[in-house]
Amino acid sequence: MKNITALIADDEEALRAHLRKKLSLLWPELVIVDEARDGETARKIITNARPDVAFLDIRMPGLSGIEVARKSAGMCLFVFVTAYDSYAVEAFENEAIDYLLKPVSDERLAKTVQRLQERLASRSSFPDISEALERVPRPFK
Repeated sequence: MKNITALIADDEEALRAHLRKKLSLLWPELVIVDEARDGETARKIITNARPDVAFLDIRMPGLSGIEVARKSAGMCLFVFVTAYDSYAVEAFENEAIDYLLKPVSDERLAKTVQRLQERLASRSSFPDISEALERVPRPFK
């Protein structure tokens, strides 16, 4: 089974470090592939590294977390971690798996981890049949 990977994007180093530490305790198998201080960097990391999950702050320099999710739709699962409750509806309209308000409690983060694990498990329960489809003979024209 492949490692589950994540990106943490927040303009405050202390908050990135706190989330990284809490995630390592709650989900030791999770691999943080990178961190970003701004939205544009987060978008580039998602495009290039293709993490399974992106933990995004809403208000960051450059692109907001919402804009990052919009521009990266379908590339990974999104969890918004923010101090602003007023963006929740917009976040869920952009495929958010969860919306966490800072400061995030351990209990609340544990529920998010469980939700992510369940979603990722259901996603991986469907086999990748693309290679098999490549071998299927094409009809003559």
